[in-house]
Amino acid sequence: MMAQTNDWKDSRVTYDESTGSYRVDRDSSELLSTNVVLSIAAIEGVRPTQLPPLAQTIDPDALETVFGCSEDALLSFSYAGYRVTLDALGSIEVVPIGDTQPLQ
Repeated sequence: MMAQTNDWKDSRVTYDESTGSYRVDRDSSELLSTNVVLSIAAIEGVRPTQLPPLAQTIDPDALETVFGCSEDALLSFSYAGYRVTLDALGSIEVVPIGDTQPLQ
């Protein structure tokens, strides 16, 4: 699974040093919730199973429903020490929250 997150980071995640944020090129063949978890795992350099379950933060099914039926959805939430912002166009932005320490 580490190979998957490394490949994900290399091919889908870019870091913008000027804003301190990550941009994710969403994989539309995967669920949006999967994109979020794989992106955070790739940024942290950990396996997805080392992250807290996304369902403890947001309902993954509701996330898919909202973005599956709305052309102007915009949603931000905190997950695993990051502010995740999603929009209906498929953009994912991941920003570290304050002084949160990275996962070990």
